[in-house]
Amino acid sequence: MSSDNLTVKEIVEDLQILRVRYELPDSSAFVRYEPRFDDSQPEELTVHSSWGVPSVGADKTGKFTLPTLVNELQYAYILAHMFPNMQAMEYFLAGFDTSLSQLEFIGGNYDFDRMWISSGVSNLGIPMAIFLGQRNAVNGQPSVTLVDHRKQATGQVVYRAVRGAGEHVGEDFYSEE
Repeated sequence: MSSDNLTVKEIVEDLQILRVRYELPDSSAFVRYEPRFDDSQPEELTVHSSWGVPSVGADKTGKFTLPTLVNELQYAYILAHMFPNMQAMEYFLAGFDTSLSQLEFIGGNYDFDRMWISSGVSNLGIPMAIFLGQRNAVNGQPSVTLVDHRKQATGQVVYRAVRGAGEHVGEDFYSEE
């Protein structure tokens, strides 16, 4: 089955988002959530950071579906964007970079420490960009949102999970095509 033909429910059930811990030269570390990670040769994914220090090592430390990922988060939200092909994903990311550059150029202030972007091809063969923001996004709770760009270039929110209590997902929202 082609990744274009996968339903949103199939993607939510089978998509795997990986937690990767990057070690920095000063012995500190940071965590990213990524569509793919190769242990033998960690990919350099698109990551925005104001400090720009390259990591000295990386380890995969977890694997999550979208509903279980929301229970992993504490003070953060994730927007997972899926695309029909790599070209569409790269175009989207280039446009995002351009808009941030324009904001900075006109004197705006954008806190890169509060937002990180990783991209790659998921375990389902779907090109993805994952945005991690440091704040609670929905009703004061962590959330995971899936945005589908496969049929609409601008994207459509097709799934959202909002954390509840313990292992319970407080809200599980689908908008089928």
